Amino acid sequence: MSAYVFLAETLSGTYDVDPDAIHPQATLADLGLDSLTVVELLFDVEDELGITIPEGVTFQTLAEAAALMDDLVRNKGT
Repeated sequence: MSAYVFLAETLSGTYDVDPDAIHPQATLADLGLDSLTVVELLFDVEDELGITIPEGVTFQTLAEAAALMDDLVRNKGT
């Protein structure tokens, strides 16, 4: 499963984000997530994908976040 699919499913299923609002160029702020919820989402991502998102890494859109996460998954264990 790609990180984008995981993000979209988690946002709609766990965080009650309207699925119609979820698209690659959406920001987490566009989706109504506050900073605490973003931290919780990142913990969910790390747990599910088995990665650690480095501190200080930033992204603006869901597409950017998913690309970062997919890259971390690909490079896991190298």
